[in-house]
Amino acid sequence: MYAKSFMALDGNGRLTGARTAQTAPYDHYTCHLCGSALQYHPQYDSERPWFEHQTATLSDSGRQHCLYVKPEASALRLAGRLQRIIPDATPVVRRADWYCNGCDSDYHGERYCMTCRTGEHSYTSDDADSRIAEVVLCVC
Repeated sequence: MYAKSFMALDGNGRLTGARTAQTAPYDHYTCHLCGSALQYHPQYDSERPWFEHQTATLSDSGRQHCLYVKPEASALRLAGRLQRIIPDATPVVRRADWYCNGCDSDYHGERYCMTCRTGEHSYTSDDADSRIAEVVLCVC
């Protein structure tokens, strides 16, 4: 079982929320991070719909890098601690301003660079501002 997702791309490529998807539960939904096909769980009785990755439909990018498939260890530990106190607590994916050192781009959202298709080279923009730029001196 993978982490629940509450956002996905619909069949037209538009970002949609799980509650909005209740109006078209049979549409084709894909992960907005990795492009893998998602299964939609409308949950009409509880009004808490969600999307889920399926092992059989994972893309290579999803298998290796998607935060819903492979959450960070610190997020799993935090979720475990929260669930001891509040049993129904679900993990929250951290959204921030990121800088990707791999392709030299800035982005906002979850730690996953759409250009590099990874989050391995990304760190928060605040960290980028505090890093000291390497200076090369030329003694001519």
